[in-house]
Amino acid sequence: MNVMTDPRREVAKRIHPDPIDKRGRAYKVLDTDFHFIPEWEDLRKYLREPFKSELTKPPLVGGDYTPKYAIGLEGTGQEVLGRASRAEHVLRVMEEIGVDTVILSPGFQRPQSMFHQAMLSAVCSAFNDFMAKEVLPASPRIKASIMINHRNPEAGAAEIRRHGANPGFVGVYTEFGGNYEPLGSAKHDPIYDAAVEHDLAVISHIGTFWQAFTPMAQGTRTWTELVGLSSVCTGMTVVGSMIMQGLFDKYPTLRVVMQEGGFWWLPEFMARADDYYLSHPGDIKLVERKLESGERFLDKMPSEYFESNIRFSSQPVCFPKHDLHFKYLMEMCRGEDFLLYSSDWPHATFDPLNWVFNPHVSEEGRRKILGDNGRAWYPKLR
Repeated sequence: MNVMTDPRREVAKRIHPDPIDKRGRAYKVLDTDFHFIPEWEDLRKYLREPFKSELTKPPLVGGDYTPKYAIGLEGTGQEVLGRASRAEHVLRVMEEIGVDTVILSPGFQRPQSMFHQAMLSAVCSAFNDFMAKEVLPASPRIKASIMINHRNPEAGAAEIRRHGANPGFVGVYTEFGGNYEPLGSAKHDPIYDAAVEHDLAVISHIGTFWQAFTPMAQGTRTWTELVGLSSVCTGMTVVGSMIMQGLFDKYPTLRVVMQEGGFWWLPEFMARADDYYLSHPGDIKLVERKLESGERFLDKMPSEYFESNIRFSSQPVCFPKHDLHFKYLMEMCRGEDFLLYSSDWPHATFDPLNWVFNPHVSEEGRRKILGDNGRAWYPKLR
């Protein structure tokens, strides 16, 4: 959560969060996006051969632009508040930021953009084994998402089934970005089969454009375009593919969480999707899932799937210039119902829980956003 500041000031000062509002400690806060980055040597112990011998350093991933020009710091801005590489680090930070339970996200930079798929699958397996054996047993307050290679849906499904029965894993971690086929396409159904089978929510986390050799990616020049703005377009694309290609008709109990793609765009998206669907429904019957089922139309209006199947992480919370507009946006986006609190710790975009004490968030809304929504949404947390 960033407020308007004078950009002429030292840039790095903008990443120091405000002190945690003491009122937040009265709530059972669930942080649904807390990034965990093991030390490579700890993870490497769990790699299968030949990768254990060959990968003496973390594998390279796509990255065409460094944010050091934007934030005035070296690196990618992903560890500006520290690094949690072991369970004890997680528990310490939870106390510092006023969180009762966390759902850990793999903290690697854009893992799906490892060009070598067998390498990616091996890293995913090692990460999940490390979590299962050395992190999750430390506390029932630590939960995690299963890291998968979603570019290989069969391998991803196999990894889900390897760990899906572990009560500490409550979700499946995927990414959305400019160089990934939208996750709503039917090629990903093996992943959804396994996720539903094990009562796991599917998390789709920002990946954005910068690792993609596309005109949109190559045409960008700033970190704001690459991270702040492209994530909105790709997030809408992913949600649109899920709805319009019948994902939720085939898997009506599937729960999806969109992370870091924004949510103020919801009113326009829902109205536009409904309008275009009513005017142009004829090709729905041609998508793969509808060809398989023999159905001609969606089971619901596009906007209705948000109620039943899609939720959003709260980070990044971007405040409009006029405070009253925040009230209107929360109402139009059903923020008190659809948002799951997420801090994004330890990134430069860290959002402390303080923002929920805005006077336009009701007391019931605070309880829901800070914990109740997430615990109700993740099947294994109910």
